[in-house]
Amino acid sequence: GFAAHLETLDTETKDRMDTSAPSPRVNGELMGRFVGKKVLLVGKNEGSDGSTMTVRTPDEKTVTVQLAPGSPAPATAFVEFEGIVDAAAAMTETSHVDFGDNFDMYTYNELTKEANGRSQALFM
Repeated sequence: GFAAHLETLDTETKDRMDTSAPSPRVNGELMGRFVGKKVLLVGKNEGSDGSTMTVRTPDEKTVTVQLAPGSPAPATAFVEFEGIVDAAAAMTETSHVDFGDNFDMYTYNELTKEANGRSQALFM
């Protein structure tokens, strides 16, 4: 299980993992509820200037992500960002995972709505 997996991780990796509370999965519309909080946001890369990236969220909103300094830039069309929400349409990345060049944004958007609605207890 997960606990056994944690035992195999080195101390540095454990120190960087925040297992205290899972980050909620959000879409563009939900961002405003989480200002100052850590979230997971999936978006489509709409362009980057090297320090920020503009992403299109699953619900067709535009969010500006302040990229983590010194971290490799996202390399695929779809990216999951973990970070702190700065404003309704802005966040600061702490990490990201490349999600490839094909991703079902519609289904993911339905998941974010369900995870923050009537099924919230299942996701937290």
